[in-house]
Amino acid sequence: METTHCLADAKHIRRFLDACDGYWHRCIYINCVNCRAKSSCNQPGFLFCPDHRAVPLVLPLPDADMLFACRPEPGECLAVFKDSVFLDMYAQFLKEQKILSPDCPCMALLDIQNKDCYNW
Repeated sequence: METTHCLADAKHIRRFLDACDGYWHRCIYINCVNCRAKSSCNQPGFLFCPDHRAVPLVLPLPDADMLFACRPEPGECLAVFKDSVFLDMYAQFLKEQKILSPDCPCMALLDIQNKDCYNW
């Protein structure tokens, strides 16, 4: 089933685009090849760009496909990481955010970031 809308909130998308200056080539491509949550997550991967505080901002690839004029290709991104590398790199941050469930940590992070857009 094809995705017809973005999973990321519009405010989160703006924050993500600000972090990468609207240029997906400045992002890191996260390839979800070793994902433990394949049954609960159907995302092939994510674009990742840290914000000015090094907080990892994630954007699902289907969202990126809808937002950018051309599909982000792994070889044209700043780098390509397996999901396990991303999770190891941000293990402490994810732990602090209480993202410890067996579900997809990247989608859990996106959910938190979407909610943070409205944390008045």
